[in-house]
Amino acid sequence: YSGYDCDSNPCENNGICRITEGGGYTCECIPGTTGTNCEIDSFNECNSNPCQHPDAVCQDKLGDYACYCPPKHTGKNCEIYDHKSPGGLGIPVIPKQDITSFYAKDLEIQRQQCLQNNCPAKRHNRKCDEECNTYACDFDGNDCSLGINPWANCTAPIKCWEVFMDGICNGECNNPQCLFDGRDCEKSLQPCNPIYDAYCQKHYANGYCDYGCNNAEC
Repeated sequence: YSGYDCDSNPCENNGICRITEGGGYTCECIPGTTGTNCEIDSFNECNSNPCQHPDAVCQDKLGDYACYCPPKHTGKNCEIYDHKSPGGLGIPVIPKQDITSFYAKDLEIQRQQCLQNNCPAKRHNRKCDEECNTYACDFDGNDCSLGINPWANCTAPIKCWEVFMDGICNGECNNPQCLFDGRDCEKSLQPCNPIYDAYCQKHYANGYCDYGCNNAEC
């Protein structure tokens, strides 16, 4: 607004005040309002009878309406029966989403995706299939739990992964590249060197090879 006559903010309901050439002011009203100061609601939302209970009372508001409900009824339009409700101003009720149902549907969608990716056939193939490494796909049969092909650098003449942790020492597999044969060759491991013990625990799986820790004991 501008000018002395508009200093008092005479226009209501977001109307815009304009100074007239002959003095005074005029209000430009937003749709749905009228009057000298836009003080009149020109559209009655109650004309459509939005309140759904015959004993409810509708009150027109600017761009809205309110339903006053009888006892045992509530909701924006008094459409909900609630034996605990004392009545009065109807309050919109937002239905609670069934979280369990939502996750069940989402899980079913993911399982369908597993079938499309042929994940059941890829389980236990000793290869990490990332598209199957989810709860819905049974984590690729745990093929990804040790990383992608943990025996990639194992050059033993036998398939060390087939004798891994079988309780029998296979000397060809008793090396770091073949994961020490699952410690089958260590009948009674000696304690990790005290000098390295705490250090190795702190730096375990940090992405760097610490030769002092690169042994079965540690």
